[in-house]
Amino acid sequence: MMVRMPSLDAATLLMVIAVFDAVACVVWLLLGQVLRIAPRASRRISAYHGLLALAWWPLIPPAMEGPMALPLTIVAAGLLTAGVRGLMRVRYAAWDLVAIVLVALAATAVVLPDLNGARVVANACGALLALMAAWDIALGAGFRIGLTGVVVLPYLVLAAGCLWRAGGLLGWLPPSLGLKGLANNAPLVLLRLAVDLAIATGLVALVMQRLIARVRHLTRRDALTGLLNRRAVEELLSRLQAQVDRGRRHAVLVLDVDHFKRINDELGHAGGDAALQHLARVLGETLRDTDGFGRLGGEEFALLLPDTPLDGAMLVAERLRRLLQDQPLDWGDKVWPISASFGVTLMRRDDPHGRAALARADAAMYAAKARGRNRVLRSAEDVEPHA
Repeated sequence: MMVRMPSLDAATLLMVIAVFDAVACVVWLLLGQVLRIAPRASRRISAYHGLLALAWWPLIPPAMEGPMALPLTIVAAGLLTAGVRGLMRVRYAAWDLVAIVLVALAATAVVLPDLNGARVVANACGALLALMAAWDIALGAGFRIGLTGVVVLPYLVLAAGCLWRAGGLLGWLPPSLGLKGLANNAPLVLLRLAVDLAIATGLVALVMQRLIARVRHLTRRDALTGLLNRRAVEELLSRLQAQVDRGRRHAVLVLDVDHFKRINDELGHAGGDAALQHLARVLGETLRDTDGFGRLGGEEFALLLPDTPLDGAMLVAERLRRLLQDQPLDWGDKVWPISASFGVTLMRRDDPHGRAALARADAAMYAAKARGRNRVLRSAEDVEPHA
């Protein structure tokens, strides 16, 4: 004789959702406060799950839906969208979200005790905020199109369900097509549970993507100056070399701080570090986004200038030399002049990974030092081709 398993009712499924949200609330709080992973966004997402756990707890009396459950779901929807926005770093301001939530709460208060009217407001607000979250993810996720679509999909399903529910409550749909509330609709609760799980999985994926991006950034950056480190410079140089082999023209600059040992001796190692940071800031602020500025080691730096002829690179180097010369370092009670010697060269075809170009620029930099420092020299092997 077969034993038939009892079917899950809406109350049981709501309990599952509430427990899931309670656990997710704690997990996101730990991520933000203990592990310091996107703290502000994590706190918002934690609050989103916590409010939903309260709003959907099945033991709450039905009479509390209007004054408590619906306002909690409105605020929770705003927190979710704010958390997504924080993870995406698309837009940091949240005034539009605050305005939407406040308007929805005010409208809910106005229409009560008309419970159906309050439900319409809550669902319309939830749909709008879900669509905004989907838009922010589409803009800032950084995934491939297919994966971005997977992450966005639960928000679109959530928005569609909210609009469907609101349309039915307003009488815009035939009664047979309207959606019943979660308390009386086990299939809808099951769908909502699936959507919540999908949203939670997507948020974890977004956090992982952010962590991976942070690790990549740290592994490619010099800890002292924040510029590209030597490995990152060599990787960029190799990519530019592939373009040179296809006919494009790029320039390489190498610069070295003049009398850096004297700076260390007079100002101490902290002063030497400040001098390097000063150089990185003064020169880095004037460069194009496409330029690659990195620290090769010690007081030696490299600058990669895509699509720049030799004469143009010489002008850039001279402008940087003057900028550094005209902006001395303020350190303690001293104003210390900083200068650098520059070597400039053009990249050439058939140069494995561009290493020969880097060596030519380095040799030109040492020649500039030999001629008195604080000057710009092109490589002796470079002759600008005639037009």
